[in-house]
Amino acid sequence: MTDDRRARRARESERALTPSPTSHTPQTVEALRRGARWMWGNPHADGRAWSTSLDYSGLPPNVCRAVGDLADNASRTAVVAAAEACERAAAEAGLTHAVRERCGVLGERTRLLAAFQGDYVSACIAMHQADLALAASVDDAERRLLLTTRAELSYVGHLILTGVYEASQDAARGKIRESAWDDLRAEAELVQFWGGLDAKGSAVRDDTGMDPRDEDHPDHALADDWFDEPLPDDGDGPEHVTVLARIGDQSSATAAKEAKAMLGRIEGKAIPLIAVPSDLRAIEAGLVAEAPHLAALIGEALSILTRRRSVGGPPIVAVGPPGSGKSRTMRRLPEGLGLPATVFNADASTDSSFCGTPRRWSSMETAVPTAAMASSGFANPAILIDELDKAGGATHGVGGRLYDGLHGLWSPETSRRWRDPVASAEMDLSHVVYLCTANGPGAIPRSLLDRARVLQAPLPGPEHLAALAPRVAAEAAASLGLHPAEATLDGDEMAMLALHWPGGSLRRLQRLVETVLAARAATAPRH
Repeated sequence: MTDDRRARRARESERALTPSPTSHTPQTVEALRRGARWMWGNPHADGRAWSTSLDYSGLPPNVCRAVGDLADNASRTAVVAAAEACERAAAEAGLTHAVRERCGVLGERTRLLAAFQGDYVSACIAMHQADLALAASVDDAERRLLLTTRAELSYVGHLILTGVYEASQDAARGKIRESAWDDLRAEAELVQFWGGLDAKGSAVRDDTGMDPRDEDHPDHALADDWFDEPLPDDGDGPEHVTVLARIGDQSSATAAKEAKAMLGRIEGKAIPLIAVPSDLRAIEAGLVAEAPHLAALIGEALSILTRRRSVGGPPIVAVGPPGSGKSRTMRRLPEGLGLPATVFNADASTDSSFCGTPRRWSSMETAVPTAAMASSGFANPAILIDELDKAGGATHGVGGRLYDGLHGLWSPETSRRWRDPVASAEMDLSHVVYLCTANGPGAIPRSLLDRARVLQAPLPGPEHLAALAPRVAAEAAASLGLHPAEATLDGDEMAMLALHWPGGSLRRLQRLVETVLAARAATAPRH
């Protein structure tokens, strides 16, 4: 039998990840690797539009010039030069890790663009980068899309070498990808054929009763899951999961009573997972309206968290300078998705108590994710870890660090069998949603970031003032005790803000707006 649950999850993820057949905005490199179309179907037009949509703040001048010039000249030569400039900057030891990482992403995007403009070297490099993304992915649907892109780039390289690739025409990615996937299916059948031959004549059946020669072995069934197996009908209700079968033995009657009080609500019960809302476009539009400069982050975060029937996915770390609005946006994400949220300030953490503490003297605490599930009654609450890069603690000794426990909690396998100190039993914490913020990734262990998706949170520019000012004014009016009607900014006030705020920190914009509103209130006639 095929793995119906895996097949269903893969189909759902495939539907969520497969891009639209048309695109009217420049796509991220991640979306392009999943098969997203070039803007208006044309890589040259896409390069020009993409260049004008970027935030260049903090980037090296040579990168700004090379990529910025694509707005006027997105020829293959110019795009290759931009890719090389980005790659040199990404390897520049004198730049910060965050800047090098941004340059690396820009380099990957420009390489992909150059490949579809007919540059053979870029096609090879882009294919290698797709391989690296494939190795880092654990999602069946994403791996399928990345495999297809790798084969697609190989095919494009072949066309370039044989001199028949017509870079002047729109890139018909859909047709190329269909052909690439057909080739992959043929190769998969050959691998299965030889796998069966290699297995014959040897004792390969293990003590589980599985044999690669069996027709229902998972390796043989996987390809069928993609194409032939109907999806099981699980009904329209929410999914449920048992996160704690039973509370383990306690050291005393008092400890048992306290553990029951903390965890009795979820002990031995199948508790619901909050389903992905049906109005995702409206949710995304609302969040982008509040923070238009974070549109790419919001879109990618929602894509990551809504690939299955229930909200969930790998941890997300939003990295950006102070005042970018990342903390507010990460708090608004679970609100939009209907997730109960618990905020944990990592900058105040000096040990590993996030993961719970056993009975010490007269107190004990469950892990923060466990407490969130017990209080909400849902298996996939959101944990907002603010200032992740500022977590303290000792690498040696009794207290430990926040990072130590997160390594296990962010590992799918370990989190399914997490031993909570209060429960004294294994719990399934694998459905918890982690949303984090950091000013930079440098202080966060690389091994921890490898378990997460790191998204960039850039500062807003002057072009975002018209969208941001009304929201900031409404919040400022509330903090000053003013009537909501007094939050409306007139033309002169907006011009004054534009003069003194050329983009940058939202905190500075907030102070300026508060000054404007306070000055207006002070000079208003009194009755």
